[in-house]
Amino acid sequence: MSKSPSELKQLLSLGENQTLEFKAKASLQMCGPQVCAFLNTQGGYLLCGVNNQGQISGIDKAEQVAERLESELKSAIQPPVLFSVEVQTVEGKNILVVEVPAGKDIPYAFNSDIYVRINERTQKADVDTIRDMVLRKQIEPERWERLFSSELDEQALSEPACKKLLSAKRIPDEVKKAEQGLLHQLQLLSLAKYGRLTNAADVLLAKTPGKRHPQARVRAVSYRQKADDEYQDLQHLDGPMAEIIEQLISFVIRNTPSRARFTGNSHQRQDVPMYPEQAVREAIVNAFAHRDYSSFAGGIKVEVSPQQVNIWNSGAFPKGIDVEKIQQGHISVLRNPDIAHGLYLQGYMEKLGRGSVVIQEACKQAGLPAPKWESDPSSGVTLTLFATEVTTEVTTEVTTEVTTDVARMIQVMTTEHSRDDLMVLMGLNNAEHFRKHYLKPALTAEPHMVEMTIPDKPTSRNQKYRLTSLGQQVKQQLSDEKHS
Repeated sequence: MSKSPSELKQLLSLGENQTLEFKAKASLQMCGPQVCAFLNTQGGYLLCGVNNQGQISGIDKAEQVAERLESELKSAIQPPVLFSVEVQTVEGKNILVVEVPAGKDIPYAFNSDIYVRINERTQKADVDTIRDMVLRKQIEPERWERLFSSELDEQALSEPACKKLLSAKRIPDEVKKAEQGLLHQLQLLSLAKYGRLTNAADVLLAKTPGKRHPQARVRAVSYRQKADDEYQDLQHLDGPMAEIIEQLISFVIRNTPSRARFTGNSHQRQDVPMYPEQAVREAIVNAFAHRDYSSFAGGIKVEVSPQQVNIWNSGAFPKGIDVEKIQQGHISVLRNPDIAHGLYLQGYMEKLGRGSVVIQEACKQAGLPAPKWESDPSSGVTLTLFATEVTTEVTTEVTTEVTTDVARMIQVMTTEHSRDDLMVLMGLNNAEHFRKHYLKPALTAEPHMVEMTIPDKPTSRNQKYRLTSLGQQVKQQLSDEKHS
């Protein structure tokens, strides 16, 4: 979650209510009952560093306090659940914003006590309320991830995947110290019950979950044009989730061009991926965490083309979530809390609801167009990351990034050339493709690498193109590297 100071001030002006609570300090004993109560009702916000009247007192050493509080809360609240703890600055003071979703596994307990939210008050649940929670849970359909996985036993689990999960830094101490064996450890993580493994354990940890759940398989394809008869790269992946995530990230990176970056002082070239790995990683992890696993027709598909990367997963946005809320980093309504928790423990989900914000920021810093989310109730969610012909970054040194296509054009240029001359030199015959992928990126880069000889008349039939001084430097650098 990332709220602006004005949005936080608006929250403060509302005063405490069903979904909003203020706390002057940020201790486990003060915050635990509130988080538990929000989980057991309809979710809400806990603002720490704010007194009962909504006045901001602030939190000292807020970052350290936030990290400690999040860890302590997640150890003290059962069953395991995800929520977000963020440091925000309002009126020059740091406060903690704890955003809590409505839980899917009620009743939740904090230190063995169950709390609920009634209007603006948090209180322990009475016997009748607890009975009602349990009865409601019994009549609700059980989530796919909580169902027993047919024919899955410990021998079908991947030993490296289990070891990676159970050795993760975020694993609770009681799980690390459990002496009753693997099955008991997984039961403490809600990945097993009554001595049997769940579907969540299957897709997270099994060697080949696709044998039992065909929809768990992942398809990755790379092509120059979608109508091509042959793909450049095609993969059908089946295995433990963390392993497949890493394979998909590698697939995207190896099938997308790198950009050449040149610094103004040293003229040294640095190759960087077209898409920042952080954006690719968050996008792929989100697809696994939020997809609908219940249908055999579901799945995840990654498509890589020269213009973009599409990451599709089955299942539309959950109720109450739309594109605007996704872009704002609104807290997730988790479709698969157990699977998401397994990813969180292994460091794949850093902050609940922050993935979309991280993706947007990483693309912006890389000079890429804004990513686009689309949700179709009949098919699923598609996230598109768009390539750019050329991007620039201005720091204390002038830095220019050059795509492979632009670099190729720069290398053939000598003096002044017409568009037709350049196409002949490069062996190209599609004028629109040349304009879009070669000429326009070179002309619009900042600083310019290619310039017009008649800039006041861009469409003149006598128009020609030549390298700027920076373009000459880039060409020399490319030539030196080619012959080194």
